[in-house]
Amino acid sequence: MRLYGVAMVRNEADIVEAFVRHAVATLDRLLVVDHRSDDGTRDILAALAREGLPLEVGHDDLPSHRQSEVVTRLARTAFAQAADVVLPLDADEFLKVPSRAALERTLHSLPAALCGALHWQTYVPDFDARPDGWPAPALRRASEAHGLCKVVLTPAFRDAPAAVVAPGSHAVLMSGAAHDLARSPARLGLLPESVAALAHLPVRSAGQITRKVAVGWAAHRAAAHADPSLAFHWRELAESFARDGPPDARRLRDIAVNYGVPMDRWVDAAAIPLVRDPLVVAGARREASPADGETRLRD
Repeated sequence: MRLYGVAMVRNEADIVEAFVRHAVATLDRLLVVDHRSDDGTRDILAALAREGLPLEVGHDDLPSHRQSEVVTRLARTAFAQAADVVLPLDADEFLKVPSRAALERTLHSLPAALCGALHWQTYVPDFDARPDGWPAPALRRASEAHGLCKVVLTPAFRDAPAAVVAPGSHAVLMSGAAHDLARSPARLGLLPESVAALAHLPVRSAGQITRKVAVGWAAHRAAAHADPSLAFHWRELAESFARDGPPDARRLRDIAVNYGVPMDRWVDAAAIPLVRDPLVVAGARREASPADGETRLRD
């Protein structure tokens, strides 16, 4: 079984090298499109490709955030390149796969008409000890409030020409209506956490999250989506940062543990149980990044 990953990234210089090296330790190939990065992400990706990693890098320089369209196209390309299964990923997501053989057996066992789904686990760095969120965190939420998973694309997607990956890669829409979430998404087969899961590290530093939100919300508005619920987290955080300024360590924890949940449902970080589940990032170590003075990971 050939497993491919696909991703659309933007301004992830602090984490993108670790993401790539970790992903290709499990996957056979990774296809990445960089969307207008100006923080060194594009240079890091180019260097990794030159190194000979199983990495294919493209670029999208349009101002709007067209993740659904780009990820769907990348997935179609991956299947055309002989992928059997395609995993849409973001640069802040790390595969947790104890055994690739067990993952392949589980994927083989899925009903032919289903795509799969991965548990989306929220990791919380120790912002007091390490303001930049590294080394990789050891704590995650004991249970999730966002109710979301991340899709795993199987031949059921490949063989449905009108199917698209929904925004955020949280669903598959067989109708092709990528931004009409009122339509019923396809049923998914949820993989056991013991076989595979995604560690999500959306919040790593005050500078990182404020930049991510500003850029993401602007790009989302440029796309002029009809559904106002899309990217609600970027809108709410952008308004919060404009009103209150950059987040301190306590606010970073609140954002991290509540990520993906509307603010009117947020719970104080101290009241949310965390479990120790260290994230082991394959094939990376730290190095100063000349792009923005922060840090990234390097072999």
